Amino acid sequence: MTVHAEDMPVYTLDQVVVTANREPEKVIDSNADISVVTAKDIEANHYKSVADAVKQVPGVVIATRGSSSQTYFSDPITINGSTNVVVMVDGMRVNTNGLMGTHSQLGILTNMDSVDHIEVLKGSASTLYGSDAAGGVINIITKKPTDGKVHTTLDLSRASFDGEKYGLYNEGNKDGFFWTIEANKQIQGNFKDGWGRHVINHLNAESFAGKIGYDLGNDSSVTLSYEKYNADYTRPDYGSNDPTKDFGKKDSDRIALQYNARINDRLTNRLSMYQNRYHLQDDYNNAGSSGTTDLRLKTRGISDQLTYTMEGQTIIGGFDLYQDSVPYYAEVAGMQGKHATNLGFYVQDKWDINDRWNVTPGVRVEHNTDYGTRTTPSLTVGYKISDNTNYYASYKKFFNAPSLMQIYYDNYHTIPNPDLDPEEGYTVELGANHIFDDTLSGNISVYRQFAKNLISWGYSSKGTQYLNTGKTINTCVNMSLTKKFSDHLSGTLGYSYFDGDIRNDSRVYMPKHELNVGLNYTDKKFDAYINGRGVMDRYTSTKSSYGVSESKTMKDYSSFWVWDIGADYKITKEATIYARVNNVFDQFYTNIGSSSPSYGPSGTWFAAPGRNYEVGMQYRF
Repeated sequence: MTVHAEDMPVYTLDQVVVTANREPEKVIDSNADISVVTAKDIEANHYKSVADAVKQVPGVVIATRGSSSQTYFSDPITINGSTNVVVMVDGMRVNTNGLMGTHSQLGILTNMDSVDHIEVLKGSASTLYGSDAAGGVINIITKKPTDGKVHTTLDLSRASFDGEKYGLYNEGNKDGFFWTIEANKQIQGNFKDGWGRHVINHLNAESFAGKIGYDLGNDSSVTLSYEKYNADYTRPDYGSNDPTKDFGKKDSDRIALQYNARINDRLTNRLSMYQNRYHLQDDYNNAGSSGTTDLRLKTRGISDQLTYTMEGQTIIGGFDLYQDSVPYYAEVAGMQGKHATNLGFYVQDKWDINDRWNVTPGVRVEHNTDYGTRTTPSLTVGYKISDNTNYYASYKKFFNAPSLMQIYYDNYHTIPNPDLDPEEGYTVELGANHIFDDTLSGNISVYRQFAKNLISWGYSSKGTQYLNTGKTINTCVNMSLTKKFSDHLSGTLGYSYFDGDIRNDSRVYMPKHELNVGLNYTDKKFDAYINGRGVMDRYTSTKSSYGVSESKTMKDYSSFWVWDIGADYKITKEATIYARVNNVFDQFYTNIGSSSPSYGPSGTWFAAPGRNYEVGMQYRF
């Protein structure tokens, strides 16, 4: 399905979102820095995973090793420089505690046709979402068919580097029942980077997602969903220039039950139960080596939320209970069987003092089995000077308990550290959302985070382990503009600034400045886009294991631009062909480095693909 000019939203700030306050509201009223990747964005750009979609959002960095987030065991995610990010599907968490470098594998979320939109909340949200939401929240909202019809979409494509993609999506709504079914297969071979080097990067992945629900009337429903991902991959052992092949497997599934009830005109309830399982086998062809991993993770959770609305006031309260466990870790006996349980109670009250001023106090009391009970209050003040302009300021506390990996990891050159203290701190944010006229809207936010007991990998008298390394201050600025030039032409401009200290993964190279530029042309049968990402002054303040500042090793690659173009053409009412070219100018770049201080074509950087192509066809009936 293509996107036509008459379907394009005039105001991006008029989009309805739920993540900022757990209740539907327009972006302009949300008193938070929130970006939205719409279903139309996903269709137009043909994103293959959630990781592909959100890495275009200003302030978000996904340190992908290679061509995608599917061909490695850990791709750190940062929002405003923080790796403490909660990832959710329909408000239910999909994080899995126990992975190295990240708590979520966005690359394995590949069922994109069933995604309605993705909301990216940039800034601390610990009061509503838990201690590990100090950096922000990524909430994937799936589709709920409503038109009473049944639709099916077939998607076939071929791409550079022996790439293939096959997709089937079906949705419907009849007699109160609604459903979505999706299946995908992706194949990819080795690729070339911008230097023309051949990089080991094979992928054979299959995924399935299904959801069935029933409308109970009175805006109430019950929904059962299931998602499955399975992949075999091959990656280089140590950076793109390494000819040694490491083989890996990923096997994950997620099952969830959600009940939404409108009890009366003022009171609603949402009850959710879920289980996430993840199995990783990495470098299994070199059994017994230091890099071999055979790991199983599981998360079970239940949450309940009550929302009470009255004139000028919305009160939200509820609880989250979830347990992360490591049922099996072949190489790290100290982690096997370990678990961490979190129980949190929260309440928030958004109160409209008058037509312009509103205030939102909130508090969360959370108990962690290893780190006791903590309280994280928050306070947000909003000033809506008109229907087109909203200002806000917020103060939010957080604490982030050490992960199971940081506490118990005991393998190769790292020893456990059960004496770690949780990261604690607060964030202060100032922001504004503004609609200039019928064709132009934008927002800006200034964010500062103060944290102590920062956790990072380093050296102690006992050896190499995760340590509390002191205090840090991160400062971020995010800005975006959306402009509709005509009935056919629209554009976006995003800018993010970061100044701070990244220690959780010293190989994540945060850009000090980043620009995101997009231009879209839409007509009845033809759509086209140009997207550009400019990175300037990328750096890290930590040192490598060789004692050489890694910022110096990246001096020749600290700034670059990557441009992508694509087009769709509607042959008939049902059939659409599409083509795209990624990295048009064959730019060499990398999202993540290694501990080696060398650079240049002979270095061991995890390079991104050079220029590559994709052509495909969609058929909808």
